[in-house]
Amino acid sequence: MDVDRVVHPGVDGKNDVVTVYTRTLTITEELIRAYSRRGNYHSDASQAETLGLPGLVAQGVQAAGPAYALLLDAWGEAFLAHGELECRFVGPVYAGDTVEAGVDIDGDTATIEVTNRGRARVAVVGTARRTGP
Repeated sequence: MDVDRVVHPGVDGKNDVVTVYTRTLTITEELIRAYSRRGNYHSDASQAETLGLPGLVAQGVQAAGPAYALLLDAWGEAFLAHGELECRFVGPVYAGDTVEAGVDIDGDTATIEVTNRGRARVAVVGTARRTGP
């Protein structure tokens, strides 16, 4: 996990410091098959090929995994019981692709973006909120 502190202009004219966490993960065929049920384009290359896809497709939640891990690193185990995560899966991630998750944390809220680095395309966007202790 990499951590940066970024200064953004605040709405009140003061600068806000936002903590930005990043993590990368290469999504292998083995990881996709371990995560997915059998007999579909997530786990069966012939099914993916029938649909015109270039390979196995990672499930959206699997692609979002590195971002979720960053939230757990930053907010701890309490986030499991007292947190909210909302994601949109906006681009595919195929076997062999590397994703880079970026999580901008500002107090009890966070913005998430997962980019498929090899395809230079955003795969997941979302927000998270810490709602409890």
